[in-house]
Amino acid sequence: MTPPLAPEVTVWTSAERAPIAAAVIDLMGAAVHPIGVAGPRSAAVDRLATPLGLEPGNDFRQLRIDRPAAFLLLTTLDDVPAAELRAAVESGTRVITLEPLAAGLAEAAKARFPGHPGAAAFAPAFVQGAGYRAAADPQDSIGPPRLVRMTHLGGPGEGSLLARLFDAWTAVLRFTARPEAVTATLSGSADDPRAATGFLAAHARVPAGPGVVLEVSDRAARPRRVLSVLTDAAQLTLDDTGYDLRGAGGAPLDDAADAAVPIADPSFARCVADQWRRLIDRPSAAPEGDPAAADEALACTQACLLSARTGQPEDPGHLLRLAGR
Repeated sequence: MTPPLAPEVTVWTSAERAPIAAAVIDLMGAAVHPIGVAGPRSAAVDRLATPLGLEPGNDFRQLRIDRPAAFLLLTTLDDVPAAELRAAVESGTRVITLEPLAAGLAEAAKARFPGHPGAAAFAPAFVQGAGYRAAADPQDSIGPPRLVRMTHLGGPGEGSLLARLFDAWTAVLRFTARPEAVTATLSGSADDPRAATGFLAAHARVPAGPGVVLEVSDRAARPRRVLSVLTDAAQLTLDDTGYDLRGAGGAPLDDAADAAVPIADPSFARCVADQWRRLIDRPSAAPEGDPAAADEALACTQACLLSARTGQPEDPGHLLRLAGR
């Protein structure tokens, strides 16, 4: 039986993302009380709603008005009017979104909620995951990076290429300044940022800083998120299960890494559920987010997709200036 204090939640999903939504709700268990399921019409959305004893809907505004909830699990932005999403936030709903609310800098300001800090949480955020949290602000203790490498892979339905790029850059920029040039190749499609898909490789040049290498895909056989940072004195490796910090000679530099409790199942759905549970358990500790940092991550994401189309290096700083940042 659902505890009486479990927050009421609604779900807006799509045919492709309904299985992930179902997996997350199942993992959340009695921690949440689903009261509404809706999304563009599909049998998959119906299959999500039925076991929960709910009648599926297909109108976001109706879901917002008829089923006001403490949390909204947003697995897709398809058919979600920006004004209605803002109205949900202003009425007190907190959003767990699997997609960046802005696909580009031009719409970034409209995708924020002034006066409602922490109202929208992107998930699963790598910097909110077990490895990064266990390492406790690792960028402050390893020295100037020489090489930063991020591998961010998942299968269909487990986060879009746009979402994975945004998440990867959010983590990478914790360790380095914004690059001046990004060169990317994509085996797939990049014409529409939200529909971009395939296998992307990118190299970024940072002025007087490290080399940055990214491998990102939404079509991989197995999920994997790993960030490696090499300095003159240390090597740090972070993933969804924990972290490893070693000196130049290979000796461990932090005993806490051995003491950390590993996550047995670092699946996409598990990472979303773990982050969501922490938001429920510690609402005051929810990160408010830094708009400037989010804009830089979005600019680097845009630069990757633009370079994949043009075949030329792209400058994220130029994109920020064009957008008036």
